[in-house]
Amino acid sequence: MPRIRGESSLLPHRQPFLYLTAALVTGILLERGTEPPLWIVWPLAGVSFVFSITMVIGKKRAAGSVLLLSLAMAGALLSQQERAVAPSRLKSLFEAHRITPARPVELEGVLRTPPEPGPDIRYLDVEAEAIRFRDQVIPATGGARLMIAIREPETAREFESLALDYGSRVRVLVRLEHARTYNNPGSPDFNEFLERHDYDLKGTIKSPLLIQRIGRAKVNPALAVLYTLRLKLIGEIDSCFKQPVAGTLKAMLAGNQYYLDRETIERLRQASTFHALVISGMHIALIAWAMLGLGNLWGLRRTTQRRQTLLVLLSILVLWSYTLMVGLAAPVTRGAAMITVGLIGPLLFRRSASINTVALAAFVMLALKPALVGDPGFQLSFAAVAGITALTLPFAEKLRQIGEWRPSARAPHPPSCSRAVRYAADTLFWNTRRFEAEMRHAAVRYRMKKARAARVAGRLHVQALLRSVTLLVITSSSIQLTTLPLMAMYFNRAAPVGVLLNIAAGLLTAILMLGGLAVLAAGAVSVWLASKLSLIVTAAHYLLVHSVVPFAHFPGATFRVAHYEGWPSIIYALYFVPLAMLVVAIDRWRPVDRYFPIDRLTERKALRRVAKKASEAEPRDRTIRRRVFAWACLLLLVVSSGAVLGPAPAAPTGKLAVHFLDVGQGDAALVVFPKGATMLVDGGGEIRFNRSEQNREGSEEEFPGGGFSVGEAVTSRFVWSLGRTRVDYVLATHADADHIDGASDVVRNFGVGQAIVGHVPDSDTEFNRFEGAIEQRRVPLAFVNAGDRFDVDGVTVEVLWPPSPTQVPVTSGNNDSVVLRLVYGSVAVLLTGDIEQAAEHELVATGVDLRSDVLKVPHHGSKTSSTEAFIDAVQPRCAVISVGERSRFGHPHTSVVSRYVGRGVRLFQTGRDGTVTVETDGRTLEVRTFRKKE
Repeated sequence: MPRIRGESSLLPHRQPFLYLTAALVTGILLERGTEPPLWIVWPLAGVSFVFSITMVIGKKRAAGSVLLLSLAMAGALLSQQERAVAPSRLKSLFEAHRITPARPVELEGVLRTPPEPGPDIRYLDVEAEAIRFRDQVIPATGGARLMIAIREPETAREFESLALDYGSRVRVLVRLEHARTYNNPGSPDFNEFLERHDYDLKGTIKSPLLIQRIGRAKVNPALAVLYTLRLKLIGEIDSCFKQPVAGTLKAMLAGNQYYLDRETIERLRQASTFHALVISGMHIALIAWAMLGLGNLWGLRRTTQRRQTLLVLLSILVLWSYTLMVGLAAPVTRGAAMITVGLIGPLLFRRSASINTVALAAFVMLALKPALVGDPGFQLSFAAVAGITALTLPFAEKLRQIGEWRPSARAPHPPSCSRAVRYAADTLFWNTRRFEAEMRHAAVRYRMKKARAARVAGRLHVQALLRSVTLLVITSSSIQLTTLPLMAMYFNRAAPVGVLLNIAAGLLTAILMLGGLAVLAAGAVSVWLASKLSLIVTAAHYLLVHSVVPFAHFPGATFRVAHYEGWPSIIYALYFVPLAMLVVAIDRWRPVDRYFPIDRLTERKALRRVAKKASEAEPRDRTIRRRVFAWACLLLLVVSSGAVLGPAPAAPTGKLAVHFLDVGQGDAALVVFPKGATMLVDGGGEIRFNRSEQNREGSEEEFPGGGFSVGEAVTSRFVWSLGRTRVDYVLATHADADHIDGASDVVRNFGVGQAIVGHVPDSDTEFNRFEGAIEQRRVPLAFVNAGDRFDVDGVTVEVLWPPSPTQVPVTSGNNDSVVLRLVYGSVAVLLTGDIEQAAEHELVATGVDLRSDVLKVPHHGSKTSSTEAFIDAVQPRCAVISVGERSRFGHPHTSVVSRYVGRGVRLFQTGRDGTVTVETDGRTLEVRTFRKKE
């Protein structure tokens, strides 16, 4: 009986969309990387398409390759068409300066969805129809996301009286602008976020009186019902649960992340389980499982084929309705598409190929929206599912074949694998009881030499549990493996402990979601039952949030990593090469040989020839397969180490460098000393008068959701972009949030040698948070006052201010800021924090040497600082104003700017110029900016 070798499951005719999607992605990436003109793309696309059709009709062997080429060109065309902006788009009008942030306009449009609730705020997504300014009406298209603070009861009543809903036509007086962009290496660009969510511009509405409802547009009645149900769901969650559980359930069930508790966010990010809070394929799968489970309870699956079909179609309808209700986010859409194919496949008597299903979902989504190719959520979602379908499922199937093997006509030889693999497979899959029962009635009886653990596990009835746990661990490991470079690139985190915590997170998420829905349903029947169920939900939430705590102090359980910038970031793409080799090696692995009996003489000769070739090729193929597997593992280890360890910090140059970062309204400067020591002076942050005031000013936190932090996403990302995972000194000049808030994040994210402060206030929320961070990380704390001096790598650090506190209570306000003078050779740099006129006068009066070549302008250039006497005492050659491009406080003041310009001082502004880097060898001075002058 000759052996017929199995065919690879990765061949194009078995997984066609794997190759079609790869071609489409290649075209999109090439177009976005090169941005070729339209007159080049269209002819190439046309020629490749005609050529491919000709070759397909002629049945040429290269037809498939040419077809993939034409599909790549189609991807480039789709990407180019998506990026093409019509002149009437809000984005085009803004770039043409017909809309400017300084000039309010009347925006007319239709609400895409009902107003989205947030803490003391509402979000309006408006599809533009026209804009009005200077008595002109200009037709406009595109979307705008508007925010309005609802702080006072009167304001809330005014807003509610407008009765805004999905389809409401409104006229709003608002200043429209781009999202804030932080111009530093590694910083996020929120305009990309806007683009992926079909927003052109954003704006902040100052009062409900500036909103006028002028009618109602025709709407989709089905969507109207779904949006109403979603808002009702959010309201019911508020009535049944308290924070932080309510905020988590709103994120999990309704896709509203604005109520998430900060501790919940930080804990789950630390555990690498934040995805549990974002509606994704896992949540969609839970809903599908619940629907089918209810169908089983009602007996629908045990009756006629028609009822089974009805249950499947009903489940698909619910899934897609839910997907539309929560906003068609990439992970949700992917999950719904895959589950739809998986449910419909059996109805058509076809077994859906899992890899092909994933690729099909990606193909459809990218064809409709090519910009998703750069979306981190899209990439992480598909990488995780690809890990399950390409690694976990094939490997589990091989283990099953090994564990269930018994001699037969088609598989007479024992599995070809190591003893350890065979032992594990036997323990998980060999059913001793069933085999012994069959042998009692068999005509030919024999014994099987299987792992003794399989017999023990079978007798204890724990084999199914062991199998489930093992497969969960393999699945979680595959997800961690395939998402590792993306987590390092986008979130600067590696969490080996996530292999275990992701399993717990999945189970607890299921309890939270299904338990939360059960509480909402029970509340209409029995308050007592609802209260008891809510205790279970609250306990599950506590366990989910605190699951990382026992592992937090284990070395290597979860840690932050640096990321690559520019062309070296190709390492993240190269990571998937050995991963693909590993997938191929697993696919080609045939642990159980298959034989087929020959009955007819006409087939005997042909099959013998096939068997002879297969027998001759088997040793060679086995050797190649083992080498591919070994090389894949070795390369994966090397590349993953490079991705996790990150780039090495630049070698010491013998120069003093000060990087003034663009952190919006705030201060952050990284000092790199000549021999490589580092000091972060302030870390930026968001000023929080209170939550509603922050939102009124248009905090960027409201766009990405999930608790945006300047210290995490801007300051830390910049330090990581330099290849550094350690900061020797973190100095907080004073306790204002726009200085110290980000420093707290840096202390948590990096190895810090020492924290330094000036005055320690008796009671201050932001300072207490900073102090808590350094205590948690066991960082020593030092105190400095005027007159202190120390040396770092040959640079003299002089502390000029503040004097020792002499009054009670001790404060840490603007005039208590630590002022540093860095002296290297004949060059000096003066860092002034937020001191104002009073402190400036005192410094000048003391007669201390203030002369400096570089001055960090005090208090962001406000009119309460930078007195003429102070500037004359410093005599700077250049000055840096740390302030956002559009300051909510009107910084820098024109009178301050004129004082510097009038003295011939070169003036830089972080919000306008991006990171300003000052570098000196002690004699010469060089100044560079992140944004090049045009």
